[in-house]
Amino acid sequence: MATVTSLTTTYAGKVAGGYIRQAFLANETLQNITVKENIDYRQVVRKLVDNITFSGATCDFTPTGTVTLTEREIVLEKFQVQRELCKKDFLADWDAAQAQNGQLPGSLSDALIDNMLAGISSKNESLIWTGVNGNGGEYDGFLTLFDADGTVNKVAAPVAIDSSNVIAKVKLLIAELPTAVKRATEKPVIYMANNVWEAYMYAQVGSGYATYITNGPAVQPTFMGMYNIAVCPGMPDNAMVMAQPSNLWFGTNVLNDWNNISVLDMEDRDLSENVRFSAKFFAAVQYGFGNEIAVYAQGIS
Repeated sequence: MATVTSLTTTYAGKVAGGYIRQAFLANETLQNITVKENIDYRQVVRKLVDNITFSGATCDFTPTGTVTLTEREIVLEKFQVQRELCKKDFLADWDAAQAQNGQLPGSLSDALIDNMLAGISSKNESLIWTGVNGNGGEYDGFLTLFDADGTVNKVAAPVAIDSSNVIAKVKLLIAELPTAVKRATEKPVIYMANNVWEAYMYAQVGSGYATYITNGPAVQPTFMGMYNIAVCPGMPDNAMVMAQPSNLWFGTNVLNDWNNISVLDMEDRDLSENVRFSAKFFAAVQYGFGNEIAVYAQGIS
């Protein structure tokens, strides 16, 4: 299906500024989980669990305990985003001179590239959490995987979160996580949907803690100073996850593919007026230990 171009202009002279692109969600989740790159297609991650036990001392060597070795796979899927614009469509626009000379307006080309990159980032931010492999152009996100895993610790009967109940709901999430994970050398992070974070801020301000207003984003978000908070714009409303960053994985092949847009003017190839834009990349998410993850999400309990 060809790209549909809808051009609305009130042209009355030269353009006063560049194209204004839509605001997109930042792919902030990737900054707070483990990114595994250079995966050809499939990577097997081996897990070792050593159940440490003590025994009374003897003169002999007496091995005890249990060592369990398991594997978990992260399998990449390939995706693409492609657009095709016709130079003729811009003859009546403010960049008409370039279109008349057989070129796609440079400002439009730059804006479309920026828009595609930002859109890819935004879409991936959502898929990391809510993607469903059965839907076209998606991979299974974390919440989809957690829902199917009986070992993941899930808060029962989750409800909508606001400033009046957010503290209690975060406590329920923390209570679901095993003490060994909470007290581990690598501290777990609380991943919050944006509306949960806003409710938490309002609750803090309502209790007299104005730091969140006066200091702004320079303050590292934490819960009671114990656990760092990562705000994830792609996470659905009223959802939270608590886990170690090393236990949540995003896999890809070449990381730089996420920042590349190929542009091809088709005039020299088929004498058409079309210009093609293409981005291709690999993606998947996976986790290591389900029993070391706690989830609060409506529809998952």
